[in-house]
Formats: sequence, structure tokens, C-alpha cells
Amino acid sequence: MAPNTGRQFKHVLASANHHLRTTFGMELTELPQKEKITISQKRAAQRSQSSTASSNAYILTSTLPPRFRTPAILPPSRIPSSSSESAYTALYSFVIAIIALSPRGTIPESRLERHLKRMNADNYVLGEKTEKVLKRMERENYIVRVRERDGEESVEFVVGPRGKVEVGERGVAGAVRRVYGKKDAEADELDRRLVRSLGEVVLEKKGRVVGREGEEVEGVGEGEGDARKERRRLARGGKRAREEEEEEEEEEEEEEEEEESDG
Repeated sequence: MAPNTGRQFKHVLASANHHLRTTFGMELTELPQKEKITISQKRAAQRSQSSTASSNAYILTSTLPPRFRTPAILPPSRIPSSSSESAYTALYSFVIAIIALSPRGTIPESRLERHLKRMNADNYVLGEKTEKVLKRMERENYIVRVRERDGEESVEFVVGPRGKVEVGERGVAGAVRRVYGKKDAEADELDRRLVRSLGEVVLEKKGRVVGREGEEVEGVGEGEGDARKERRRLARGGKRAREEEEEEEEEEEEEEEEEESDG
């Protein structure tokens, strides 16, 4: 049944999700619309009379509690093989993290290539050409390549609708904590940087995870007031701190470009 069948579709979707949740611990989740990045895209959206808040695209997502979302319970697809799908999942999660942590949530193609080069993945990865793997990520809506012509063509990448749902800000933050996780004061500084880049949605305090709309995802601690204070403390000065980080990113990019030209 097509999504544009209105009320009938909504009834069928609700019924299907009820059975999916109670039987399989899954549900159909609507993907967000692709962001309008370029000026031409924004103008086209304004001119369009048929614009809608619905993307009419859905994927299956797990409704299991976080403690059950482990590889042993939710293994990668066996097609073509578990090992290749695990490697692909790790790669698109890495690319999504690099994009999400970049200033304004976009990254120039040249900068992404430099990150891949550091991973020795700028030419070939997963047994294929890197460009072919990136196009697969585009096709599957994990990332979006944005081209804009203003005198000369510029190419940037943003996180795609599926990347936002399957990985999202909290997934990126979780990966960063696994790699750079520290304790005490260093952990606070790491959380502060994550909030600046991704927003308060990524905060995790004493087993209490705050979701996208502020709801508690797992556990309800007694120190709820303390958690709110902690969120405010870590988010304090967010705009100015983010601008400083963007300036640092730009300076680093200029230094890298100078090193490449000297080489």
C-alpha cells in the first residue's frame, strides 16, 4: 500500500508497527527529508507548492532496550557475508561521524578525502574503489553529496536521512567515547566538546540517556536536578565555543593544504 493513501495507510502502519514491536522488537520508522543545503535547493523548496513534512520513506529500526542492542542479539546482515557487512557498517559509521563532527555538519569533499587517506582508504576500501563505496552510501541514504556551482563547482557531504536514523548524534557520540573515553575531568571535557558539536542530545549521565526530545531512554535516576544542571553546565557558552572550534578547523585545513602544496 502506498503511503499517499492517507488515513487508510496510517491505520495499516499503526497495526503493522504494533505487531512488529510485540513480535520482533522492531518498528517502521519514517526517514526525515533530505536537507536543503544549497541556495538553489532552498529556492526550489520555497517555490514548490507540493512540499510536505513527510518523506514517505520507511526503514525497520529496533525497539529493544539499549542493553540488548549488542552484536550477539542484533548481528549484521549475512548478505553477502557478516564480515563484509560489519566492515561496511564500521566504514559508513566512521564517515557519518566525520561529517557530523565537522563545522555546520558538512564537510568538503577534499577534507573527507584527507580523512580517508589517513585511514589508508582514499583509493581502495573493502576490496573496492573508495568512490564506488561512497556512491553506495549515497544510494542507501547514509550520506548526501551536495554540488553547488557558483563560479566554480564545490562538493560537500552531509549526513543522509538513513544515517541520521540508524547512527545519529548519539551513535556518533558513543563511537567517540569508545575511542577517546576518559575519566573524571577529561570525560567532562570530552562531553563538553561533544555537546558543542552535536547538541545536548548526546549527554549521558549516571546511566540516564537523554533522547532527541528530552525523554529518558534508559533508567530514571534520583538526581534528575543534578542531571539538568550538568547539561546546562556543559552546554554553557555553546555558540561561542562552536565558533572557536570552527575557526580551529579552518586553520587546520589551511595548514594541511600548505603542507600538501609544499610537498
